[in-house]
Amino acid sequence: MTDQHRAFATQFFNEVWACLDKQRRSTEEDVQMIHLAHSSRAHWQMAGGPREWAIGEWQIARVYAALGRGEPALFHAELALEATADGAVGPFLAGCAQEVMARACRAAGRVGDAARFHAEAVRLAATLTDPEESDLLARDLAEGK
Repeated sequence: MTDQHRAFATQFFNEVWACLDKQRRSTEEDVQMIHLAHSSRAHWQMAGGPREWAIGEWQIARVYAALGRGEPALFHAELALEATADGAVGPFLAGCAQEVMARACRAAGRVGDAARFHAEAVRLAATLTDPEESDLLARDLAEGK
């Protein structure tokens, strides 16, 4: 059963990115994207651990921020921050959580808070030693400015 949960979590996670990458989405596609992100996170609850839970909350927050839905973006970004707060999942996911909180704050009209979270994400990005992680976070930071 765990393998099935992992497979669904991964499939839905990837489908969310396909939706996010689209230049234009219909309302139905936006709704589907929300459902897929929540479904991915729910399956990770059954088959993952703190790392997958943090990533799931990050993706949900990212979806809501992309849709301009500040309140749910803030809620899930806060969960991502909580999941990374103890440092166990490493600086990359902590930086991603800070970056998505900046996005969520912008979606909620909290520009000053967004700048603070963005700066913390930049600080964490500077500590990364893995080039792929560094590039991914740098891309998100540049996109979210």
